Amino acid sequence: MKWKEIAVFLLTGILLLTGCGLGNTGTSGEGTGENTTTAAKTTTQTTTETATGELSNGIDTSDMFTDRDKEIGYDEENSAVITLSDGKSACDSDAVQIDENTVTISDEGTYILSGKLTNGMIIVDAEDTDKIQLVLDGVTISNAESASIYVRSADKVFITTASGSENMLKNGGTYTAIDDNNIDAVIFSKDDLTLNGAGTLTIHAEAGHGIVSKDDLVLTSGTYEITAEKHGLSGKDSVRIADGTYNITSGKDGLHASNTDETSLGFIYIAGGNFEITAADDGMHADSALMIEGGTIHVAESYEGLEGLSIDIAGGDIDVTSSDDGLNAAGGNDSSGFEGGGGDIFAVEEGAYIHISGGKLHVNASGDGIDSNGTLTISGGETYVSGPTNGANGSLDYNGEGVISGGIFVAAGSSGMAQNFSSSSTQGAMMVTVDVQTAGSTISLSDSSGKELVSWVADKEYASVIVSCPEITEGDTYTLTAGSSTQEITMDTLVYGSGGMGGQRGGGAPGQDRSMKGGEVPGQRGPMENREAPEQNGPM
Repeated sequence: MKWKEIAVFLLTGILLLTGCGLGNTGTSGEGTGENTTTAAKTTTQTTTETATGELSNGIDTSDMFTDRDKEIGYDEENSAVITLSDGKSACDSDAVQIDENTVTISDEGTYILSGKLTNGMIIVDAEDTDKIQLVLDGVTISNAESASIYVRSADKVFITTASGSENMLKNGGTYTAIDDNNIDAVIFSKDDLTLNGAGTLTIHAEAGHGIVSKDDLVLTSGTYEITAEKHGLSGKDSVRIADGTYNITSGKDGLHASNTDETSLGFIYIAGGNFEITAADDGMHADSALMIEGGTIHVAESYEGLEGLSIDIAGGDIDVTSSDDGLNAAGGNDSSGFEGGGGDIFAVEEGAYIHISGGKLHVNASGDGIDSNGTLTISGGETYVSGPTNGANGSLDYNGEGVISGGIFVAAGSSGMAQNFSSSSTQGAMMVTVDVQTAGSTISLSDSSGKELVSWVADKEYASVIVSCPEITEGDTYTLTAGSSTQEITMDTLVYGSGGMGGQRGGGAPGQDRSMKGGEVPGQRGPMENREAPEQNGPM
């Protein structure tokens, strides 16, 4: 048996960054802000993941990818070869039927495709126990009125790009029904779909989505250039990505997972990969859980950057720019903020949380920098937030508790709705109000000996600063420099500085008291009449 050799991408696997470089001295400038962190002590990093790989949201991450999901080799001698050509496509397999430019595959096996179809389609219509591999080896398929590849029925389909191959699939701008299924993507699958390989797949969806699976959508390797009128990658039950390179431009979400029938499904899991996402809606949207454990992710443009009922970030290098919230944990489906018409917007939502335990996260948000309708927990990693310049939002916003126990955290934004970490935090944190400082000014913190602990360049102007790092201890004195402003701060409490309208200069009350009118619950937003819409540029 002869196997065609293909270069295999190494899986990045589970990347848990311990202490975010704590104990090291270095400079990194991955994004518009540059940061330097010097930390002498290390911290114990905790995560919501158990020994079995199950997160507190009930999702088991230990078995996300099968061996076959990762396998990009194939048995060429025992594969059926399909040569695509307008009006004269050919294949000698009995499992392949060709009707002009429509090629239908009806049996389990591996099929190697090459050539070009103008206004054509590949249909997989097999038994629901059949596993089928489509190897794209220099394929170009356009379809003016439907999908280029349509999986009508199978157990699971694997689409593999051959090593070094260039492949293109395109929709012309409309979708005309050919059966009872609502086909609305260039690659549309009713069943589980895996994409992998060592080649390149370019997808143009002038209408609809790029790639859709009505079950699980799995990608483990390959290079993908996706332009879509709606979502780039969409899975009903889940979107799972092990590795690969993704350049996605979408009119809606870059990555989208939505299941309205089962609350445990509709999640996104990223173990690794390189992502460049430009979306007019969310960069990544999951109805249930969004989990990132590795990879390099750059959301260049979005409405909300990362959104899910729960968000777990355990690793990776993540840069998010958003016109509303940078990170948003809330319940619902495909609706920013998910507050949907009534209800108590200050209430703690069941299952909603954000947990950052590793990696490096940079957020540039015009709305709230990090917004959780439930709890916020930071136990590791490096997090840098350039928050809003309008007074209606804050760098932090949580409805339950906001606890920091490890890692580096620096945020700069407006002072009107500023919120500090909760007094139950076990790592020191300070929040102070300063005169409005310009974009590009440096925020730094030094201890009483003059040793610089944290240094970061803010992306936008700001009037409130939050800093937390392992060296901040109760009772010690520190010097905080924010642009032209310098303050000496004695940590009378472990969490110094309260929020509220105008924040706090100089004095230090424990963190969760927002100092708002009207008897609000500590740690929650003020009344709506004091807020402006996220897109407005209100006062600092």
